[in-house]
Amino acid sequence: MGFIRFTLFLFGVFAVVWFCVFNHYTVLYYQEQIQLFRFDRFYFLSYLERPGGLSEYFGSFLTQFYFYPFAGAVILATVLTTVALLFYQICRTPSPMDRTGEESIRKLFFIPFIPAVLLMISFGNIFFDMSAALGILLTLAMFKWYIGMALPVRYSAGIALVAAAYFIAGGNALLLTALIMIFELTDYESLKEHAKKRNKFLYLFLLAGWAVWLPWLSWRLFYTVTMRVAYFALTPVNFHLPTSDSIFLWISIPVLFLVWRLISNKINLWNVSPLKVGVFNFLMVLVMIFYCFYTMQSRSRSHTISRITFELQHGNFDQILAVGKANPTNNRLVCYLTNIALYESGQMPYRMFHYKQMGTSGLFLNWEFASDHILSFYLGEVYYRLGMILQAEHCTFESLVSSQKEPNARVLRRLTLTNIARRDAATADKYLRYLDHSLFYRKWAQQQRTNLARAMADSTFHIPDTPIPAHCKNFFITFQMPEYTLLMLLESNPKHRMAFEYLMAYSMLQRDLEKVKWCMDNYYTNFDYPSIPTHYEEALLLYDVLAKDPDFLTQYPVSNATRERYDRYMQAIKAAQGSERKFEQFQKQFSNTYWYYMNLVDPSTLKK
Repeated sequence: MGFIRFTLFLFGVFAVVWFCVFNHYTVLYYQEQIQLFRFDRFYFLSYLERPGGLSEYFGSFLTQFYFYPFAGAVILATVLTTVALLFYQICRTPSPMDRTGEESIRKLFFIPFIPAVLLMISFGNIFFDMSAALGILLTLAMFKWYIGMALPVRYSAGIALVAAAYFIAGGNALLLTALIMIFELTDYESLKEHAKKRNKFLYLFLLAGWAVWLPWLSWRLFYTVTMRVAYFALTPVNFHLPTSDSIFLWISIPVLFLVWRLISNKINLWNVSPLKVGVFNFLMVLVMIFYCFYTMQSRSRSHTISRITFELQHGNFDQILAVGKANPTNNRLVCYLTNIALYESGQMPYRMFHYKQMGTSGLFLNWEFASDHILSFYLGEVYYRLGMILQAEHCTFESLVSSQKEPNARVLRRLTLTNIARRDAATADKYLRYLDHSLFYRKWAQQQRTNLARAMADSTFHIPDTPIPAHCKNFFITFQMPEYTLLMLLESNPKHRMAFEYLMAYSMLQRDLEKVKWCMDNYYTNFDYPSIPTHYEEALLLYDVLAKDPDFLTQYPVSNATRERYDRYMQAIKAAQGSERKFEQFQKQFSNTYWYYMNLVDPSTLKK
């Protein structure tokens, strides 16, 4: 028993570290941000409108504590270890072929850890949340209660428990039904007598029919949901983009229980020392833990995106750039958010091409790309920072209404700020009332009410650390042609620095040197650059090579260092032709220049 407790303790510690350190952003931060648990009657009643609503409600209640990462990690570790303990207790139940079930499961105590490990890996999927885990946990708890009952009470209790499981845990009632049927069909002692056998098969037939009929009846009488949700709520069948790990999780529970019921009597015959048994099981649990690390490699992209979005929300732009540099990817959203961080940190004109660029699609998103509520929110991120409050609010509101979950903290806070900036007190108050009923955003809402009062009293008031609203003559913008939006902003305010740097970046990514020159001629002198930024020099030097204007470099004095670097670039590219080794050296030396992007990168495929 000592090995079991020690292994369970180490597993719990590992789970805390796993979530708090390795999955801080993918699980804790992301899941906390896509919901807002509220302490009000209407919010609670809204969960009762669908099967499994209580599991979802209590899952949301626990998820709000992810606001503090360590607390969230402890909660998740507690759920995982409880699942392992429940499955261990279920396997301890003696089978008709093995009256010493506890002794048998001690010899293979790694088996109850399999569902717990699969559950831990499933949390790596951003669409898998606490409600699904609670559905499994409650189902196992009900089944443990069921197998502890004696006949004939057990038969009537089975019908009641399946009904309770359906309303509390949704489609997990089917999982409970499968476990009950396995348990009863492998109870060979009760199948020996004809009368007991007949009663048992009648009970199982009624139980299976009840499990199938109940969701249909509820769909007809109680719930306004689709048939699929009515039958499979909180199961992988109803998940958005379910992973193989979550599917294996649900399948593993009845399969492992069935296998255990069939082989437990044979295991008890093994004559192996307790030390060897403990070491073997401990090593098996370690193998499963290492498998967790292996699965992280396939989810590195989602981890990178979650990390960048976290740092962006907290204004840690240097951290975003460090993550973008250390985790190069062809993901458009990563490129888009990295470019925002480059501007906010003042590095866009100097270090933009030190990071992977995907053409103009890495500067702006579009509605075709923003296919869900998450991307709709980030579609407006650049417009928000440009001061285009109406456009940013439009994108954020689309995110609000397209989400299948309740209004979430990130969206509500952005909508609050945009409406304060627009001096729309009634709408801002509407969103603040949501936050007033939350646990961790109540103080933020109180502060914004103070800001709202000041904004309504003083037209010049501006909330610190938020963009200053831009005023344009034409409120209509074309998302497919962002350069016109930038020109509109510069026409209204020639000193709009972000609009200028984004227009310059857009022109360079388009390889339009004429437009680069036009931007420099019309707007560059409005800004206090100590000297021409590096990437602008590189673009101007290319323009000079093509235009062959003897007076051009007098107007735009490109530094000697940039000229010398261009000469070395031309020499290196000639030397690299036909030599793979020299081309690799050339890449290391010049891949961070605009010349390299201009001459050697196809943004549509990112192939050289």
